[in-house]
Amino acid sequence: MPLRRVSTAYLDQASSLNRNAQQRAAYDSKGNCVVLAGPGSGKTKTLTLKLARILAEDVQAPRGVACITYSQECARELGRRLEALGLREGPNLFVGTVHGFCLRHLLLPYAQLAGLPLPFPLKMATPSRAKMIVEHAGEALFGLRHAYSAIEMGKHRRSVLDRQSEQWEAEPELAAWALRVEAALRREALIDFDDLVINGRKLIAEFDWVLPLVRSKFPALVVDEYQDLGVALHDIVQRLAFDGGVRLFAVGDYDQTVYGFTGADGALLQELAEHPEVERIQLQLNYRAAGRLIQASEMVLGEERGYRASDPARGAVIDFVFRPDGLEDQAAFAMNEIVPAALAAKPGRRLGDIAILYKDYKGGNIAAEAAIAAGYPFVRVDNAAPYKKVALTSWIEDCSAWCAGGWRQAVPKLNGLIDRWLGFHARALSDDDWQKASLQLTRFLWDRRQDDALALDFVRSIRRDLLDELTADQPSLADQSQEVERLTSALDIDGPMVGFTTRELGSQDGSPDHLNLLTLHSSKGCEYDVVVMLGLDRGALPWNKAPPAQIAADRRLFYVGLTRARDEVYMLYSGWVPTRNGRWALGRSMFLDELEARLAAAEEFAP
Repeated sequence: MPLRRVSTAYLDQASSLNRNAQQRAAYDSKGNCVVLAGPGSGKTKTLTLKLARILAEDVQAPRGVACITYSQECARELGRRLEALGLREGPNLFVGTVHGFCLRHLLLPYAQLAGLPLPFPLKMATPSRAKMIVEHAGEALFGLRHAYSAIEMGKHRRSVLDRQSEQWEAEPELAAWALRVEAALRREALIDFDDLVINGRKLIAEFDWVLPLVRSKFPALVVDEYQDLGVALHDIVQRLAFDGGVRLFAVGDYDQTVYGFTGADGALLQELAEHPEVERIQLQLNYRAAGRLIQASEMVLGEERGYRASDPARGAVIDFVFRPDGLEDQAAFAMNEIVPAALAAKPGRRLGDIAILYKDYKGGNIAAEAAIAAGYPFVRVDNAAPYKKVALTSWIEDCSAWCAGGWRQAVPKLNGLIDRWLGFHARALSDDDWQKASLQLTRFLWDRRQDDALALDFVRSIRRDLLDELTADQPSLADQSQEVERLTSALDIDGPMVGFTTRELGSQDGSPDHLNLLTLHSSKGCEYDVVVMLGLDRGALPWNKAPPAQIAADRRLFYVGLTRARDEVYMLYSGWVPTRNGRWALGRSMFLDELEARLAAAEEFAP
């Protein structure tokens, strides 16, 4: 692929960092740097400007920078921010998840050379097949109705990386289950998501010759949401930075560690920040929330963080709302009362400025039914969504948005869509093949510019003309190909998205005219004018009689939800949770009791 000159558009924005000494210090850092960034602190702006500066000033093409984050949606947002600076993914810039990095830049080029015990070519198990293998392995070991948790097994497998250690043997049932899963995958010549990070870490940890090869391609590594990425990535980062000479710039927030059930551990971020070869910087100015909301967030934690508002004079609404008849009552009140009032309260406010948050997909079902009854179009992000946001489905959404009018404002940018399309090709393309593939996509999209075409026809066309042949030739895309199948089914007759237009499909990442329905987990990294939190009852958040570690995890989850808001937060509760035999009346969440008492005390003693 032809090399491109690095954009210097970041220089126009870099001067704005002069108003924030901590952001400027991060931008000016010379060596390894960890930025501890609270909610609304401008961490994404700081990260993208720093990445642009490294790429422009410190790295000479064809060498480049790898930027790793937790989820596909985080990677998508970073890609948009970088695109606005004139930077796009290419041979010298990787922007993606830790799984994508391990696959594309560790396992595909080096795993076979290292003799790792994996099937080649690497073929990803589809999510449904991987789930079936896990279930069958558990049943074979423990019987049809066993008490062991697949979630705990997965956490054990990806967190205890030394299989000769006492820690691995301390959970013999989980260890046996993990080994049986891997054996079953290998019999079918498959790997799964956990294999990617486990074996990516193995390559970096055990094969010294890999380090200079990675450094020759990516002399700098940028990591976002570090607290969510787990022990395998932590080992990879430390080995590359402190043994391999790769320059590190990492951003995270211990208080937003909400994926502990997957093996994420915020203590790893703290450990990295305290390393003697790392400069530690903390961002404390909050650009998002009004001062009272910032005060409330620290009250939720029960600890001061020193965060302060960029505009101390802004007012805020914090409201505790009792609805006696359960989640359905809460959701109906939110749609019929809170949303209309919020829209009327601020000129120019739209549905996209409002989010309804809940704990799990069951709450999402209830919220979706209430939104439909109220006549609000919405975007839903949880495990009950019709398809998962993977790189291919996100790319299809963005292509749809471009064809449905986005081409007029270059949102998204055509060159960015082309670069992502080329990035799906596992093998390096010659100049001729690069130009042919670019022209093929450009012609496809240009011929389908229509504001309200049927999304099903569009997806079928893009699969027929571009994707199906690509995924058939690349086993490593098998898992993503299944999500494209699910997207197609969702748009087809009897699917939940039947009748969607390309404009609506292109809005599935959020749009000004769609209400946002998200789990508390999925809301991390987002921001809205108004946040409505449903189901804040004891027995749901936190669980009744939850151990201290679980209460701490749920407290961080509640903190994440609260800190998504710029202006208004509404916390709804009923004082009971449903059971098989009726209701369990345990009262509202302890977090609400604590917060309301602390707010009242602060107001009583305010000057």
